[in-house]
Amino acid sequence: MNVPQHAEPPQLNTHAPLILAAAAFAVGIWLAGHLLRSPLQWGGASALLAVCAMAAVAHKSLRIAQISAVLALLGAGAFTRVYTPIPSVIVPPAEFITGERVEISGRVVNDGATLAGSGPRERFDLQTESMSLDGLKFTQPVGIRATLFSRSRRAATDAAGSPQFPQPAYGDRVHLIATLRLPRNFRNPGAFDYEGYLHGLGISTLASVPADKIEILPGKGGGLGFWRSRIRRSILEHINGQQTALWSREDGALFSAMIIGDDSLLLRNVREEFQQTGVYHLLVVSGMNVALLAFAVFWLARRLRAPQWAASVVTIALAVFYAYIAGMGVPIMRAVLMLSVFLLARLFYRGRQSLNATGFAALVVLVISPTALFEAGFQLTFLALVAIAGIGVPVLQRTSSPYRRALLHMDSTAYDLNLEPKLAQLRLDMRLIMERLGRFVGAAPARWLVLGVASAGVAVFELIAVSAITQAVLVAPMRAYFHRAAIIGMPANILVLPLAGVMLNSGVAAIALSYVWWPLARIAAAIAAAALHWTLGCLQWLARFNIAQWRVPDAGAVIFLVAAAGILLAMLAVRRQPQTAAGGLALLFASAAVVAFYAPRPAIEPGKLEVTSIDVGQGDSLLVVSPQGRTMLIDGGGSVGPVRSEFDFGEDVVSPYLWSRGIEHLDVVALTHAHGDHIGGLVRVVENFHPRELWVGINPQTDELARLYQTARQNHMVIGQYTAGDKLDWGGAQIQVLAPPADWRPKKGRENDDSLTLLVAYGKTSALLAGDLEQKMEKLVAAHAPHADLLKVAHHGSASSTRPELLAAVEPKFAVVSVGYRNSFGHPRADVLQRLEAAHVRTYRTDLMGAVTFLLDGRQVEAKVAASF
Repeated sequence: MNVPQHAEPPQLNTHAPLILAAAAFAVGIWLAGHLLRSPLQWGGASALLAVCAMAAVAHKSLRIAQISAVLALLGAGAFTRVYTPIPSVIVPPAEFITGERVEISGRVVNDGATLAGSGPRERFDLQTESMSLDGLKFTQPVGIRATLFSRSRRAATDAAGSPQFPQPAYGDRVHLIATLRLPRNFRNPGAFDYEGYLHGLGISTLASVPADKIEILPGKGGGLGFWRSRIRRSILEHINGQQTALWSREDGALFSAMIIGDDSLLLRNVREEFQQTGVYHLLVVSGMNVALLAFAVFWLARRLRAPQWAASVVTIALAVFYAYIAGMGVPIMRAVLMLSVFLLARLFYRGRQSLNATGFAALVVLVISPTALFEAGFQLTFLALVAIAGIGVPVLQRTSSPYRRALLHMDSTAYDLNLEPKLAQLRLDMRLIMERLGRFVGAAPARWLVLGVASAGVAVFELIAVSAITQAVLVAPMRAYFHRAAIIGMPANILVLPLAGVMLNSGVAAIALSYVWWPLARIAAAIAAAALHWTLGCLQWLARFNIAQWRVPDAGAVIFLVAAAGILLAMLAVRRQPQTAAGGLALLFASAAVVAFYAPRPAIEPGKLEVTSIDVGQGDSLLVVSPQGRTMLIDGGGSVGPVRSEFDFGEDVVSPYLWSRGIEHLDVVALTHAHGDHIGGLVRVVENFHPRELWVGINPQTDELARLYQTARQNHMVIGQYTAGDKLDWGGAQIQVLAPPADWRPKKGRENDDSLTLLVAYGKTSALLAGDLEQKMEKLVAAHAPHADLLKVAHHGSASSTRPELLAAVEPKFAVVSVGYRNSFGHPRADVLQRLEAAHVRTYRTDLMGAVTFLLDGRQVEAKVAASF
């Protein structure tokens, strides 16, 4: 009797030339910014390529030809980076950026969107047709990001229809009165390049527009952008409309972000829950959205008996339409390209070359926009795909795929002969179990139960394996861009991903059905909401674990080379012998552990007292490092006046600077007084750096102070209250408290004279850190004759501070003013600067110089200005 041969395990195709081509092209882009900068270097690279090409022809060597091709791709990438035109932005003349109200006419190029926050605000982008101010006129097109605001809550309620608070749409012509300013980065190492981000969008100027100073003019634009705008606004109306809406406002904000990329209503705490748990990809329009929707469309088309070619064409067409609606960002472009390659390859009966599809998509994106290589979205999405296609799929082919195939055709004993003996035996055992179980529950339930448990087990294994591999690959970019190790990313993905497809596809179905029949749409919306609430519940539970709050500082290039080596070795190893594959996976997880847990040595100078004034705009934040390396942050910056945005100075300004210095923990956080521009960022600093102590003076009880105390207790901090006369020996430095007096009675409203004032000394050098002291308290401090080499100028250089009596008592050689660029208060005042100059004090300002560091070695003071901006 002829017995069929056992089926061989699937052969793993190791040829993925397009992923290698994309890697070579990307390296060329990187080289263009680091090595290939002069004609001599370009000439040398060209000569090397020519030599390799001639050698390949002369020796008829395929290997040398391949090297020549790689070098050609390197050169192409470098050439593309150097010679791709850089979009230029036009800046208005200086006369228009003085805080005066400017009359502007222009056309909206990006829809208005209501912003999350504490006040009614709306943001939109426009390109100007003309700008006028006091007879001056400027007609060159300027890209402006405008914020429409109103102090009236009623304006926010009536925003959808009231002419007092309109929502400008793409193509609308508008006339408005606004004050203009240029975007400006915080001048600290590690700061986000906000100016560069806006310039990349063609925006050079920011505008503040009162709600009653805007008018929509007759005449609308057209084109694809116009129709995209109208479709998006219609969809958003069905999601968040005031008359009829598919979901509550909170749920609608999430579905708006997930489905069409409108994240304007997302609150910061929601974003951070997704970031902390490593599932931020669920919250944004990404390649996963395209994949889940495409799978559902293709599956439905095939169930409706559509031919494969028709199902593929419909799927690609709808994916392109979805990308058009959601915005053709890098993740969407990549996903649509990959989907098209994958489906077309299936039509022509070629293998499902997932790595080649990834490489092809990467090449197209990089050719169109070489600078995408340096964007977080590009790196995260392509690394995730490399993890899945290059490591995860081969692992599953070796492990779970044979078992998944073994669960097919369970009634066919002939199928057993095509499987390995152990799999055939497994099928026999499962039939016996089904037979015995069927005696009690019936044949059909027994079959469903046994096959269901087995299939679920395989699915859970695959989910765990792919999630673990993907998280290991993404540890490096997560650390680089979000300063998070995302340790709980794997359990989070295991809990929420099974319902991600249900949540997204039922959400899309609900929106589509809402244009047809609302009762059916609400059923689909309820299913989507149930899946969303499960997801949020899981994330909120996981976010409570302390490890979810674990933040990590910047790491050096060596650490990222370790991560890259682990990924590359794993990709090569998983396609070889089982022992080699296991070793490759072990190296991948070991390298991920190194990247996640490695803590660099903080960038501090031992044996010196450091005082650094961090640029936090119109606020205060000082980093003090003792000669023995103990660290203290005094104040954390914050907003001046009522908070109107989701921006957090502690998370977005102070923490990145500390992480850029390699600082992982702080020893002390000190609060001078409870004004918002000092206390605003401290809560996040405490959560991120887990200091041991909180130092305060005497302050009136406020909601902000109560929140800071609560956070300090949750982090097991020791809270110490200090007043004039207290002395501390701190890490080799001596600290004397000069204010407030022990009998100080703060008023109900917060005052600048509440400020905790410290004289920090090391050897013969010292620094007076004066908070926001004003004239009354300065006289008391001056009575202590606090001679100091460095003075932190009080109250941002206000005329009510830094009086002659204090300068005469302190006799500083250096002074630093923490102040916002072109602030509305006129700080620092000219008379204060004149007094400092008359006293021969070398004065430094954060608005002009960024972060300024002073090093006191016990004999002299050295000043350093941050150069990393």
